[in-house]
Amino acid sequence: MEWKENMTKEEFEKAIQSAEDTIRTDYVKKLKALESKLPTQKTEKELALEQKEKELLAKEREYKIKDMLEINQLPTGLSKYISAEDIDVAGQEISTILNEYLLNNSHKPTKHNNGGDTVTKDQFKSMNYSERLKLEQTNPELYKKLSN
Repeated sequence: MEWKENMTKEEFEKAIQSAEDTIRTDYVKKLKALESKLPTQKTEKELALEQKEKELLAKEREYKIKDMLEINQLPTGLSKYISAEDIDVAGQEISTILNEYLLNNSHKPTKHNNGGDTVTKDQFKSMNYSERLKLEQTNPELYKKLSN
């Protein structure tokens, strides 16, 4: 409504009310626009559901890792320490690494007998009883061969 010099009191109040309504409408629109930009807060149920979902995903991942370890004939106890993204590739790599480690660090005999006689017939004849007994206990095949 427009301002006029000789307005009645009712017209004047209507004009004020109209102006107030216009201002209020503008502020409500601006307020709603700002509220829509705010992040929404999650309820307790939503937070609990998210937590359960995370736990389920973690369990599923743990079982997948254990299955991968079993397939690669590795100890399933390692599943606690594996957090690779590609589980299948990780399983193959871990298997290769552990097998190489075990192979390189396993017992390797330093003395080889190669089937050769370390004691000759003449040496056997010159041995005393205790030496022959020791030879019989350590290498019975050689003892039988030399005693005939």
